[in-house]
Amino acid sequence: MKRTLSLALLFCVAAQAQDHPLTLDTHVDIPLSYMHDPKFDAGKDGPLKVDLPKMRRGGLNAAFFVIYVEQGPLTPAGYAKAVAQAARKYDAIDLMLKRYPEWIRAARTPADVRANKAAGRLSAMIGIENGYSLGHDLKRLDAAYARGARYIGLAHVGNNDLCGSSLPRKELGDKVDGNLGLTDFGRRVVTRANALGMMVDVSHASDACVRDVLALSKAPIIASHSSSRAITDHPRNLPDDLLRAIAAKGGVVQAVAYKEFLKKDPERAAAEKALQTRVAREAGDKEYDSEKHDYLPSYIEGMKAIQREHPLATLDDFLDHIQHMVKVAGVDHVGIASDFDGGGEITGWMDASETHNVTTALARRGFSEEDIAKLWGGNLLRVWAADEAVSTGSLDALVDEAMSRYRIPGIAVGVIDGGTVVYTRTAGELVAGSGHKVDERTLFKIASNSKAMTTALLARLVAAGKLRWDDPVTKYLPGFRMNDPWVTREIQVRDLLIHNSGLREGAGDLMLWPEPNDFTRKDILAGLAYLKPEHSFRSRYAYDNLLYVVAGEVAAAAGGAPYEALLRREVFEPLGLSRCQVGRWSRDGVGNVAQPHRQGEHGNEVVNGDPATVPAITSAAAGGVRCDLDDMLRWAGNWLTPDAAQRAWLDAAHREPLWSIQNPMPVGKRRKAWNDTHLYGYGYGWRLADVDGQWSVSHTGTLSGMYSTVSLLPERRSGFVILMNGGSEDARDALAAVLLKRFTAPGEAHTVGEYADRIAAESSAPGASRAPDTSSRVTASTGEVGGLLGVWRDPWFGEVSICPGKEGVRFAAARSPVMTGMLERVGTRYLVQWTSPRMDAEPWLDLSTPDQLRLTKVDPDADFSNDYEDLAFTRVRACP
Repeated sequence: MKRTLSLALLFCVAAQAQDHPLTLDTHVDIPLSYMHDPKFDAGKDGPLKVDLPKMRRGGLNAAFFVIYVEQGPLTPAGYAKAVAQAARKYDAIDLMLKRYPEWIRAARTPADVRANKAAGRLSAMIGIENGYSLGHDLKRLDAAYARGARYIGLAHVGNNDLCGSSLPRKELGDKVDGNLGLTDFGRRVVTRANALGMMVDVSHASDACVRDVLALSKAPIIASHSSSRAITDHPRNLPDDLLRAIAAKGGVVQAVAYKEFLKKDPERAAAEKALQTRVAREAGDKEYDSEKHDYLPSYIEGMKAIQREHPLATLDDFLDHIQHMVKVAGVDHVGIASDFDGGGEITGWMDASETHNVTTALARRGFSEEDIAKLWGGNLLRVWAADEAVSTGSLDALVDEAMSRYRIPGIAVGVIDGGTVVYTRTAGELVAGSGHKVDERTLFKIASNSKAMTTALLARLVAAGKLRWDDPVTKYLPGFRMNDPWVTREIQVRDLLIHNSGLREGAGDLMLWPEPNDFTRKDILAGLAYLKPEHSFRSRYAYDNLLYVVAGEVAAAAGGAPYEALLRREVFEPLGLSRCQVGRWSRDGVGNVAQPHRQGEHGNEVVNGDPATVPAITSAAAGGVRCDLDDMLRWAGNWLTPDAAQRAWLDAAHREPLWSIQNPMPVGKRRKAWNDTHLYGYGYGWRLADVDGQWSVSHTGTLSGMYSTVSLLPERRSGFVILMNGGSEDARDALAAVLLKRFTAPGEAHTVGEYADRIAAESSAPGASRAPDTSSRVTASTGEVGGLLGVWRDPWFGEVSICPGKEGVRFAAARSPVMTGMLERVGTRYLVQWTSPRMDAEPWLDLSTPDQLRLTKVDPDADFSNDYEDLAFTRVRACP
C-alpha cells in the first residue's frame, strides 16, 4: 500500500510539473521537534504550513528549509545552545529525506533542483537563519556547507557577533538606535561563504550591514525573505536604494508573505500579543513558545476570532510589494518567499497547498510566463549558480578544465579581488613527466608582459628627469635609423612603445626568434633601416617588438647602465620582485624553472629548453623577463593598490601615461561579441579597453611554448595572472575569458569549454582560414629547383643557403640555426618544411627575378613574428 501511494504521488507531482513554472520558496521554518513529534512529520498532512502533501497539492516544487535559532547572549553557554539547536534541525531535515526518498530529494546545486523537478520529485535545500548558530567558529560554516546549507543569513532579531540586526533588542544590551554593520567575524564569514559558493543572506540585517556586505562580497547576495520598505515602512523591509544596490551586483530580493511586513495593523499585533500571553499563562508557562502554544486549541480558536476582527494582509497586498520591487530592482532581481511556519501567512496563500494561487495572481497582474518563472525560482537559481561560480572550488574546476581540455603541462593562476589575493592555484610540472611540481615560486617566461616592466623602467627615468617621453630617439642613440630619414628625425621615445611606427606587424622579429640566434641589439639598430614601412608613420596600430628592444637601449643610454642592470635596480629590487630574472643567470642556481612545451606525437615535449646557463637575450626589453606567480601578483598589486612605498617608487602623475590610450586599436569581432567592447587602445606597455562596462588594463605574452596574461580591473582593484608552460594561446584566452567574466558579469555562469568552443567555431567558420591545401607536397629534387640554388643575402637578416643535401634541397639560415629545413614542391611552387618543431610557419619561396628571392607565409594568418615578407634576398654566390 505504501508503495502504491508513493507512485501515485510521483505521478501527481510529475503532472503538476508540466503545468507550473519551477516554484521555489526560499524561506520555510521548521520547529525544533521537526520529524520527531508525530504532528510535525513532514510526510503527513498535519498542522505544518509546509509538508509534502501540501507542497504536492499546491505545486510547490522546492523549498529552503531553514536552520533558525533565536538570538541569545554572546557567551560560551549561549553559543553552545545555539549550536546544539542547529544540529538538531540538520538531523531532522536528514531524517525527512531518509524517510521519504521517493517524494523529496536534497538539492545541493541548481542543477539538482531542475533534475528533481524533471523526475517528478520535490527538492529540499537548507538555509541558515542567524549566523549566531555558528558559535563564533568559522569552521562550522564549512561543516554547514558540507551538510547542505547553501545560504547563510547573518542575523535575526538582535545584534550578534556577525553584524547588526534590523531589529536590535534592548534585553540583549543592543543599542536600539544603533546601525551596526559587519563585524570582523562577519567579514570572515562573508569571505568564506564566497569561497564556498554559499549565498550570503541579508534579510534581518541592518541597513549598514547590508551595505557592508555589498561592498565586501565578490558574489551576488540575496535577501531570502524581505519586502519593500517604500510600501510598508518596517525595518525588516528593504528601502529602494538597497533594492537597487543588490540588483546592481546581480543579487535577488525575495518578497515575503509575512503579514506585518505587508500591511501595518497595530491593533491586530496587540491582539495577537495579548492572546499569546494568555495562552502561555493558561498552559502554565512564563513565556510564549510558538512551537508549543501555536498548536493548542485555545490559540487556534483565538486566532480565528482575531482574524474576523482584524483581517490578514492579502495576496493583493503581497503583489503590490512584488510589483514595486520589480519596478525598482528589475524583474531579474525579485523572487518569492513565504516564511511559512515562521509566521508567514496571508489571505490567499495560507500554506503551501495554495501556492498555485500566487502563480494565478501574478498572471492576473500582467506578468508574463517568462517573468513568473524568474520570480518563482529562476532568479534565485541564477544567483545560486553565480555564487557557485565565484567559489574557490569552482576556480579549481576551471583550471582543471583548462588543463584537461588543452593538455597544459604546468600552470600558475592568481586572482586578486578588492586589492587582496583571494585565490592561487598551481598545477602540473616544470617538465612533463619529471615529477617536479609547479608552485608559486616556479619561474615562467612572461613574454610580452615584459613590455610593461620596460615602460615602468622608462617612467622611473622620466620621473628622475633623465629623459622625456617626447624626446627624439636620436638624442640617446645617435646612430639610430629608420628606413625613412624623416621618420628617423621625428620618432620619439613614446613612439617606440605604442606600435605606430608604420612597420608591418612583427617586422624584423626573425632577428629575435627563434632562439638561439646570433643577432645582437646592434644588429637590430642597424637592420631597422632596411625594414620598409607598410603604412604611414603614426597612422595606425601594428604590433612590433623591435622598437621595444630599441626602447631598452634608450633606457640604457639615459640611465647609464645596461638594460638588464637597470631593470633589476629600478623595478625588481624596489618592488620586491625577488625571483624575477633577466639577462644571464644559472638555471640550477636559481632553480624551480618551468620549461616550454609543445604538443608532440607522444604528448607534451620540451621545446627550446634552457641550458645550464641561461644566456642574456636580445629581446629582453620586449619579452625576455621571467617571474613566478608570487612576484607577478606583487607586480599586479603595485598597480591596483599601491602602498606608500610603491607610490613613492612611481607617483600617480608618472603612472598615468602608462594607462592612458596613446594609440587607438581596432575593436575586433571577438572583443565585441565576448566583452561588449567599444573602446580599445594601447598605452605604454598595456592594452586598455572597456569590458562589459568596466575599465580593463591588460596584456598577454606568447613565447616559444610559454603563455601569460595579466588582466586588471582598476576601478574594482581586481584582476588575475595566468602563467603556462604549454597548451596554446587558445587555452590561455579561454581561461582568461572565464576569469574576466567572473568580475564583469558576476551573475552569469561560464565555463572554459564554452569559450573553447567559441574559439574553435571562429577557426572553423567559412573563410576563417586562408591557409592553402599543401597536402600534395613532394620532396623537391636538385634538378628541378634550378634558379633557387645558391647562397642568398638579405641586408638585415644575413645569408641563407639553398643547396643540395643528402635527401634533397636544404634551406639553412647562417645566423639563425633553427631555421633549417628541406624544400618541397606543391604544384609549381616551393616551400620550406622546417626540421625543428619550433618553427610554426612555413614560407613559400618565389623568384621575382632570376637573382631576387622573396619569402611569404604559406598560411597568411600564421604568427606575425614569422615576418618572411620583410626579407628581400639577392644571390651572392653559388653553392659550395
